[in-house]
Amino acid sequence: MKKILLLITSIIFAFLLLSFKLTEVPPGINGDESGIGHNAILISKKLTDENNNFLPLFIFAKGSDWKQPVSVYATALVFKIFGSSFWTLRATSILFVIISIVILYFLAKEVFDLKFFVISSLILTTTPIILIQSHLALENIAVLPFILFWLLMMAKYEKVKKPIYLFLSGATLGAGIFSYLGMRLIVPVLSLISLIHFRKNLKQSFPFLFGVLPFFALLYVAGFYYPGAVVGHYSGAVQSINDFLYRYLSIFDLSFLFLKGDATAYHSTGRAGMFLVVSLPLFVVGVGKILKEKKSFELLILSSFFLAPVLFGFVPDVYRASRLLALIPLYTLISTI
Repeated sequence: MKKILLLITSIIFAFLLLSFKLTEVPPGINGDESGIGHNAILISKKLTDENNNFLPLFIFAKGSDWKQPVSVYATALVFKIFGSSFWTLRATSILFVIISIVILYFLAKEVFDLKFFVISSLILTTTPIILIQSHLALENIAVLPFILFWLLMMAKYEKVKKPIYLFLSGATLGAGIFSYLGMRLIVPVLSLISLIHFRKNLKQSFPFLFGVLPFFALLYVAGFYYPGAVVGHYSGAVQSINDFLYRYLSIFDLSFLFLKGDATAYHSTGRAGMFLVVSLPLFVVGVGKILKEKKSFELLILSSFFLAPVLFGFVPDVYRASRLLALIPLYTLISTI
């Protein structure tokens, strides 16, 4: 009963904190938010998007761009249950954080302890980029539950060795491809890291592959019907290895992570970095503790944090924290460790 009360308390705290002045900060509505909201309303009422496509895999919002299905359909479900409004539109982003807190609770129970959950949920909820993205009806924040549930299933498998958990971990990562465009670059890396994690027994990788590969196949087929939605605007070309390394290593620029924040104005307060600077000592100690103790699951978390965004070296833009929310659960776990 005490554990459930702590979970409920954490959820209420997160909801009250993140929903404060939800429709006032930032003021107004941007094109991406309106595109998601408009199509979510139509789908919740008629099951068709603004282009009269019946339950499309990807949705093209006129005046904006292609929208990924997870956010649009999650918003449509929220509209169906609670009614459509600007508040419920943005509250869908808070829902992704709350789902993540629930998964974090079960992960803490599986691998760590109750104190771990309390600290980790506090770090997650108060992370600056989470506070910002939870006030925007965008796709970026939808990645959080997929990363955490992948880790939960990996942890469950390490404990009981049931192949179903490997299948679910792969399927979760695969489904995450459709949560946010940037996950096209992150999911392949995390899949490879997962396979390396099973290197001592390659047979263990088969259920994982059965889970993740159908989503890669679906994405490949979708490329023939929704090419703009699948690949976005990125050509993937780099002029030199220096360009690649600069873009990748800039992700770990401490001034960007802890002081400056996102280069795009409405993705940053201008007063804080992606992470709280006071959490930096926790992260450093966490990294040292993981390297010292060499626990398999914790090494998986650490390697994922530093390697997950490596393919962003092919993306020209730098200092875009809003594209890196897949790192938040990993940072949270390392800092709590």
